[in-house]
Amino acid sequence: MSEESKGRAHRLIQFTDPHIGGRKDYQLLGLDTSRTLDEVLSRIDSDQPRAELLVATGDITANGSEAAYRRFLKRMQSVSKPWYWLPGNHDSVQRMAQLAPSRFPEEVALGGWRLLFLDTSVENQISGGLSEAQLERLGILLQRDRERPVLILMHHQPVPVGSDWIDGHMLRQGQERFLATIIAAPQVRALLWGHVHQRFDSHLGHIGLHATPSTSVQFTPGSGPFAVDEEMPGYRWLDLYEDGSYQTGVERVLVSEYSVDLTSGGY
Repeated sequence: MSEESKGRAHRLIQFTDPHIGGRKDYQLLGLDTSRTLDEVLSRIDSDQPRAELLVATGDITANGSEAAYRRFLKRMQSVSKPWYWLPGNHDSVQRMAQLAPSRFPEEVALGGWRLLFLDTSVENQISGGLSEAQLERLGILLQRDRERPVLILMHHQPVPVGSDWIDGHMLRQGQERFLATIIAAPQVRALLWGHVHQRFDSHLGHIGLHATPSTSVQFTPGSGPFAVDEEMPGYRWLDLYEDGSYQTGVERVLVSEYSVDLTSGGY
């Protein structure tokens, strides 16, 4: 199919899991996560002039502190595109809502597409979940408009990615009903998440499944126990076409210093 027949492409940028701290000297496993976030965002700004919006898919901060969110929001002031965020297991939903309530909407339109944002964080848990109320609401949203293609964004992986330790902390509560709901909705074209700190691309029936490298520490794909990878941080782009098709890819960013404790057994 030609590019012309697909219609205009609307470019979305996903970045994820910055894990920044409230202090400038915060490090995660020896890595200055604020610096790597800054370098990834700078590369997005220079290399993605067609981007129409950016989404940060969770674990914005290392510990949910107000100081860390304020540092993130200050950095995002220089981003000229519209942007949104959603919470991860290291985040405070309450603080995010207090500091930037308009940044986590239920739904955003991008061209002819509907972007649906889900909060999979569960207080005091690493694993994710969706409540009965959230699943009911998702069903209502999908019934409301069956014609326009849908991209769902979330933090936790709803399917295993092949790394045993992080798959032990995937979406748990409501997983089966969630998958059944989206499989029954032909307008859902793709799921996009963070949490796993690695690239992942697969399919579930008609639905594309995608995870994205972190802007901070990378986890080793296919690992059994916790393992840190030497791959560079990165981000993902998606071109959403008016005919409901899409293309996507990951861009790695050669940061000025990627100094990580590769022997660490966790954090």
